[in-house]
Amino acid sequence: TENPVRLTSSDDAACLLYTSGSTGKPKGAVLRHGSLVQFITSVISLYELRPSDRILQFASLGFDASAEEIYPCLSIGAVLVLRTEEMLTDTDFLQKCEQWKLSVLSLPTAYWHLLTDNLESRELRIPDSVRLLIIGGEKAIPKRLAQWQQIVGPRVRILNTYGPTEATVVTTMFDLTFYNPGDGFSSELPVGRPVPGARVHILDRHLQPVPPGVPGELYIGGSGLARSYLNRPELTAEKFITDPFSKDSGERLYRTGDIARYLHNGDIEIVGRLDHQVKLRGFRIELDEIEALIRQSPQVRDAVAVL
Repeated sequence: TENPVRLTSSDDAACLLYTSGSTGKPKGAVLRHGSLVQFITSVISLYELRPSDRILQFASLGFDASAEEIYPCLSIGAVLVLRTEEMLTDTDFLQKCEQWKLSVLSLPTAYWHLLTDNLESRELRIPDSVRLLIIGGEKAIPKRLAQWQQIVGPRVRILNTYGPTEATVVTTMFDLTFYNPGDGFSSELPVGRPVPGARVHILDRHLQPVPPGVPGELYIGGSGLARSYLNRPELTAEKFITDPFSKDSGERLYRTGDIARYLHNGDIEIVGRLDHQVKLRGFRIELDEIEALIRQSPQVRDAVAVL
């Protein structure tokens, strides 16, 4: 007759998500309950989710993007619709979106590229029920945005998101709905500005802030940071450093390894990587990990992996 007693605190582990590791051993990021709650609250507000929404659960459960689809949806009492393997082809995907009256889609950027290209070449259409599209996982191509805007127009709000697993799914967001890729000096689509609870710094190798237009490494702070890598204290200490800009000795920054710069208006643009990590269909892959595993064979002298 009563709700169960809640024994967890905000600092307790909520989930464990593995990402590729350069040593050949995947690393597990321990996300906290408090981080997930902050993320859920932010997403509901930023995406303007409502109980009447029907939200597609597209991502694999082993991918951090699934948290973006599942938890905010269920937290406000909206309908979560699970995708099928069969609907991954373009025509079937859009038919299912229409049949299920989906209103919110969260897609890997690579899948959105393919879908947008086929909207034009095969004269397909986005169902009228869809009002919001969220993309993320890798760089979005300006040409595809121009195609999308011409075919779909502002009827569907489109958001470009960025964030590593270690910072709980989404760190920055940019609304592409009315954005003109030809504006300013940017050749890439911006990833915007930090979401509530996140702090972002672009720093040089001396941990000093860089001015607008100058590339530097992107560091993330705030309540969304993972607690640690599971059973990897050395790696945790290397990637999660003391925040030199905070008066609180317990505050940390996560070194993303992403090279970024501020645009003239304060938005952030991702430029590249400091290492050999690549993105493939939204998944982070350390090419060094593949090379390390191949080198374990006694028949292999050396190995090089490329995308």
